[in-house]
Amino acid sequence: MKASTRVIINTLVLYIKLLLAMIMGLFTTRLVLATLGEVDFGIYSLVAGVAGMLAFLQTAMSGASMRFMSHSLGSGKKDYLIRTFNTTLFLHIALATLLLFIMEFGGLLMFKYYLEIPIERVNDAKIIFHFMVVTTFIAVISVPYDAVMNSHENMLALSLVGLLGNILSLGSAIFLTYVSSNVLIIYGILMLVIQFLLWIIKQRYSVRKYPECNVSFSKYLDKSLIKTILSFSSWNLLGAIASMSVTQIKSLLLNKFFGVHLNASNGIAMSVTSQVNTVSNSMTQAIRPQLLKSEGSGDRLGMLRITAIATKFSIFLFALFAIPVIMELPYLLKLWLTSVPEYTVIFCRLILIGLLMEKFSFEIGTAISAVGKIRNVSIAETSLIIFSVLLSYLAFKAGYPPYSIFIIGIVIGFIIFFVRLFYGRSVAGLNVLYFIKHALIPVLVPIIFSFLFALIPQIFMPDSFIRVLITCSLSFISLIILFRYFGLTGPEFFKIRALIKSGIDRILKINPS
Repeated sequence: MKASTRVIINTLVLYIKLLLAMIMGLFTTRLVLATLGEVDFGIYSLVAGVAGMLAFLQTAMSGASMRFMSHSLGSGKKDYLIRTFNTTLFLHIALATLLLFIMEFGGLLMFKYYLEIPIERVNDAKIIFHFMVVTTFIAVISVPYDAVMNSHENMLALSLVGLLGNILSLGSAIFLTYVSSNVLIIYGILMLVIQFLLWIIKQRYSVRKYPECNVSFSKYLDKSLIKTILSFSSWNLLGAIASMSVTQIKSLLLNKFFGVHLNASNGIAMSVTSQVNTVSNSMTQAIRPQLLKSEGSGDRLGMLRITAIATKFSIFLFALFAIPVIMELPYLLKLWLTSVPEYTVIFCRLILIGLLMEKFSFEIGTAISAVGKIRNVSIAETSLIIFSVLLSYLAFKAGYPPYSIFIIGIVIGFIIFFVRLFYGRSVAGLNVLYFIKHALIPVLVPIIFSFLFALIPQIFMPDSFIRVLITCSLSFISLIILFRYFGLTGPEFFKIRALIKSGIDRILKINPS
């Protein structure tokens, strides 16, 4: 199968999975919020945030695993591929064990000196935290198997496992509605069991499907590769700390200055925006292995071309869903939750704007990571993110409202955009003018006009389901048509049309009328 065809098929698979996961995820969040209540839901979101903050090493190592597994596949050396998998698995087991101790010690200090939780709920929160620690342990040792399936571009298997997790989570949420006591603790247990089952499935599938998953540390553990991966991860770690600062320290600051109720608002906002963000991530998840393999095989120009294409499509796909959601968010949240916690709407809108800013340069970071020279860009980005956290703290101390932290994040994201352009040019040889002309401008014009079209119903119509339908229709249709003429080159359009026609022909052959 050709690489371009594989990308399209994988993207379609991921979008089918996305649609189902989005529906189940929204129902799950609503049921959990209704069952736990605003306080317990806020506690769970806060504790999950603490666990995530202390597990930022996982993010660094997972990025390294994906990069090295894809590189080894691109090189075509089977022995190197086996050694890469065994080495990454060994490192993740060691990392998970280390995190187990760090999280238990650091987390309990957080409970004692920093977190603001109602006194009658502290014991339950601590129990939930212990479950989250074990859940994180299992998630860390699962990463190499995710990296293997990603590197082989087996998005169908990944999607099926992901959907199983969504189904089990929804089932757990439904089960909670029949529980009368210790609901928060039971929910934590269920989340742990689900993570364990998914790890077992991915591990057994990978061992049977891929020869490189033959585990033998005594035979295949590569000490020199350990040093290489750790060297790469040590700098990648700075980027992970930056992401952690945006998503996790934000929860702690909101909790410290405004209480656990704001953590519920933040948790809902993160749930909504993560669903929208998954849309564009599905495209880049399908195309990223090709990007990494191109660099691994020595095709730098091909890697940069894929970087531009991935950027353009990820921005388009994100905007396709983000624009109508931003416009109709108050009505959609009321329809979904009935009772919407304070600040949820503005939190969601600002997070979505920040994510859109991130899309403009995210794949440049992937390109730099593929080259492997991430030291300087990691230092620069981390410094800016730490500065944004400091600014947020000072803003809260000065009495500014809770959403100030997201506005500061947007400004810092704008600066990071130029930082990535600079290092993309100096490290990976990115042609900045080519990138702006072929990746950014073609999608900016459609986004601006689509936003203006979606604004029309907001001006002339009151809140209603009909207005939501009209807003979504105007936004979708205008963005797709404008992207066709401004965003797609002739070869890209004809390639997509040919692949769609080929897919329809195959369906008709399988199901003749």
